[in-house]
Amino acid sequence: MEPVETKATAIGALSVQILLEDDPEKRAELEARKQVMLEKMQSSVSEWKEDFLTRRGPFARDHIDVANPTDVQSWVRDANRFSEFMDGGKPLDQSIPLDALAAEISGRDVSETVRAQIVQEIPSALLPERAWPYLSRARSPSVPNADNITLGDLIKRFFADDKRANLDTATRRNYNTTIEIMIDLLGANTPLRAIKRDDIRRVQRVIRYLPPRAKDCERFREMTYQQISEIAEKEKITAIKSGTRNKYIRNIGTLFAYALEEEKVESNPALGLLLHLPEDRNEQGKAPFDSDDLRAMFPNTYQMMGLNWLPLVMLFQGFRPNEAAQLDTADVIRVDGIWVFDLTEETKGRVGSDRWADKSLKNETSAVRRVPIHQKLIDFGFIDYIKLRIDANKQKLFDVKRYGQAGYFLSVQDQFAAWLEGVGVKNPSTSPHSFRHTWATKSFGVVHDGLRKIMGGWTLGKGVDVQTYLHTNLLDIHRMKAELDKVTFDICNTDPDPARTHPGLIATKLKRRATRNGKRRRTILADTPT
Repeated sequence: MEPVETKATAIGALSVQILLEDDPEKRAELEARKQVMLEKMQSSVSEWKEDFLTRRGPFARDHIDVANPTDVQSWVRDANRFSEFMDGGKPLDQSIPLDALAAEISGRDVSETVRAQIVQEIPSALLPERAWPYLSRARSPSVPNADNITLGDLIKRFFADDKRANLDTATRRNYNTTIEIMIDLLGANTPLRAIKRDDIRRVQRVIRYLPPRAKDCERFREMTYQQISEIAEKEKITAIKSGTRNKYIRNIGTLFAYALEEEKVESNPALGLLLHLPEDRNEQGKAPFDSDDLRAMFPNTYQMMGLNWLPLVMLFQGFRPNEAAQLDTADVIRVDGIWVFDLTEETKGRVGSDRWADKSLKNETSAVRRVPIHQKLIDFGFIDYIKLRIDANKQKLFDVKRYGQAGYFLSVQDQFAAWLEGVGVKNPSTSPHSFRHTWATKSFGVVHDGLRKIMGGWTLGKGVDVQTYLHTNLLDIHRMKAELDKVTFDICNTDPDPARTHPGLIATKLKRRATRNGKRRRTILADTPT
């Protein structure tokens, strides 16, 4: 038995044939055949008709919320040609509105927004291009079009722009959180010109009360950001720090500044919305480790092996956590007889785009650098450790894994937390980044300031002389090493405190736990005692 859709197709084809037939006798004959076919499938007609009217079953169409303006104009032109199909000098059917016909021709289940797009694009699709400037004045800001892209389109263009090709991991993560909040509140399909300052203030308020890592909390995982923020405000839950809060708000301003540059909006609705609250004065920033902390972390029993080398590199070199964690064995080279870390985004030995796909640095102008290896690391046996990694055919200097855009350090941050807590130095103001603060504090006033900034990967300045003419990889590597070796730390020479004994990162056992996206991640299970 033939399926209903096959019969329907045959009847549809016959209807078109009748429509195009000029001979009355043949047309009558075709009409009779059509009637017989309809009678044969009479029991199925009502079901077929219902499916057709409701776009179910074989007549189901893919739904579309927002359409590409170019596609909309194509549908309109096709609909116009179809409606102008002549039979005896008269239009074939004047009863179907052009916008409804264009919607049918799209072949999609179109939303009300798309129907509004079709209505709006009809004049520009059918009139000469010279008339378009006059049409654009009457366009509604609440309807997407070629001149009024959606928030989702803006975000795609923003990250596709060459200026953001090398965003560092932390910056991209901050942008991703900002964008999640904006889309949650405003919607990806909202036209840019429909977003007003009051809308950005709503986003600002949600950010103000948002707890840290809210979506990692099982309680909040399935909630919207607005729901989380309202609960946090009501229950007085500790919010993200002022620096993070204003980074998110500043990101919104940067996004709309880009839209302004691209002439997609007339003004930036996020200007001047940074929040400076009285309670911000009580916040504790990241602090360096003091001498007692360092002795607790690095007693004379500290084992120079495996991941235990990572915090030593961060301490003596002042590297950012991810800069150190992502190092390859090939990044250790000799320059003029000096062992050097060659910090770049390149993976040496790879070709094509793979050369640049694995690592990321904070910025192009200062984070890319060559830094001598501190003599203390060499004395501890670090070069021998590197040779062991090379002999074992290991690409990475440390046993770490890359967690997407978050980079390599995320794979060991739980071990770090367990270690810092185990030796009694974990508090709200300390974190793995405190090693960099420690180096920066100890090197200040000791190391030549210009060389200190170069080795630390800080920006020297914005002048053309610095950006264009200063080639840091050509500086005297012997002098740089002499300056770096002035930075010393009193570690690995005292007995451990029995109450604060911990073997370091090599001791942590791991299990896996779920994240908010349903995937699994590594986390602390227990610490192996010494």
